[in-house]
Amino acid sequence: MMSSLLIILRYLLCLLGAAGLLFAFSYPDSIIPPDPLYENSTAFSLYALKPLLWVVPVIFLEVVSILGPRRNLVWFSALLTVLVLTLLAYPLLTAYRPEYVEPTFSYQGNMLSSGLIYYIVFIGTSLALRLVLLAYMFPPEELQDQLEIGFVSASELNPDSARTVKEIAALEKPKAHQFRFQQADNRLVQRFKLLMNRMLLRSKIRAICTGCAVLLLVLWFTCYPRPSAEEALQRDLNTMLQYRVTANGYPLATTAAVHAAARVMKYISDTECLGGMNFEQAEAWLGLDRVPEAQRTWLRDDRPIDMASTNSMYESRTRFLTITDGRHICVLYVRPHAEDGTIVVSELQEAGWDAVADETRRLIGNDWGALYR
Repeated sequence: MMSSLLIILRYLLCLLGAAGLLFAFSYPDSIIPPDPLYENSTAFSLYALKPLLWVVPVIFLEVVSILGPRRNLVWFSALLTVLVLTLLAYPLLTAYRPEYVEPTFSYQGNMLSSGLIYYIVFIGTSLALRLVLLAYMFPPEELQDQLEIGFVSASELNPDSARTVKEIAALEKPKAHQFRFQQADNRLVQRFKLLMNRMLLRSKIRAICTGCAVLLLVLWFTCYPRPSAEEALQRDLNTMLQYRVTANGYPLATTAAVHAAARVMKYISDTECLGGMNFEQAEAWLGLDRVPEAQRTWLRDDRPIDMASTNSMYESRTRFLTITDGRHICVLYVRPHAEDGTIVVSELQEAGWDAVADETRRLIGNDWGALYR
């Protein structure tokens, strides 16, 4: 009883370690955010160990697994459980929270799509090391005893007592034993056959259930409906207007909303779908007429703003839409036509996701601004 409870406890701890391993593979920037102060530093720091973050949960997994029997059972059960749960959640995240699966911007690091590949490679490597290489180098005691049966060390062999082939052939061969059985007990034979059939049936049922579960998991992962481009755009248009009110009464976007806003503004910037619209038409296209007036005032604030990725000194654009959660910020800038005020060009400017990328773009902007002042 205590042994089973210990195995369950170790399994639960290994689940935490496996989840931490997947998180370290997928979101290293969430653990140690990019910092321009340490990016080019040659001094030793935890920032320099960022590529090795995954080693910490691996050590935790190893320590927990060796604290009792059934090490491989605990190890692989936890890893495979996290893998199955991730594969179940992956299509849902892709459909509704794609920022967790793929990076929102090109300069961002790994996300779940990359981390899952690393995680599967780690499981495959574990299978090769623990079940093949280590099992061969350090066989279990019961298997080692079987391998040593009939084993004679070369140091124990005496050449003086060796015999030739003729001498061995001339030895008297032992008589073959003859076993005489009485009439078989048919009832015992039938019971044995019934027992074996039940065992084979259970094995087949277990194999069929496992195969069906794997097939359903593969079908779920591959066939779950993904939103089309239009459906994804409509989803993001609705999501980017979600907000919360702080204790001070300021409306701030949710984290999902600011990610959705980034995708919407990037789409607007790439396709120039607001081109030719006046400001009222653009607001209607963005769905701003559906939000409360107080929230709309914050979203449509057009006063100059300082961002970590730009220098407002050189701005010649109009701030049309601003969505922020207090940490990340997305701003849609537009350039209206001088005569009729219709939108000519739309541009996305964002900051807060990567301090190193923000600093780099700010320096580049300063260089360009100084060149064309």
